Amino acid sequence: RGRGGGPCGPEARGEGGGGGGGDPSDIFEAFFGGGGGRGRGGGGARRRQKTKDVVQPLKVTLEQMYNGATKKMAITRQVIDKKRGVQVCGDCDGRGVKVEVIRMGPMIQQMQSQCGACGGNGKSFKTKQEREVLEVHIQ
Repeated sequence: RGRGGGPCGPEARGEGGGGGGGDPSDIFEAFFGGGGGRGRGGGGARRRQKTKDVVQPLKVTLEQMYNGATKKMAITRQVIDKKRGVQVCGDCDGRGVKVEVIRMGPMIQQMQSQCGACGGNGKSFKTKQEREVLEVHIQ
């Protein structure tokens, strides 16, 4: 009776099964990618933003797939222009928002709105088309 699913089974004693005995910081890790904000400002580590995957068809013969081969293919993609680089927005000083102060008699009202120059990013950059030749190894 002690090993089955009865009142004295492993679920009743808290030995696995039901999933209620996990570490409470796991939920923070699932949502924010961190360990519950222990000692950090929360939010987890900032990762480099990855571009979208590019799917390109490649024609190969059955013989090339069986024996293996190397093929070259050219792709064109948009990249940040390295000569100009990433620049901090001059209108919002890199904050991404503008604060507008309106005086109405003795009262002062502050309105915060998204910067129109940088689109709320705080940074601006120019992109250019770049052609790249890739070698694809077929194994």
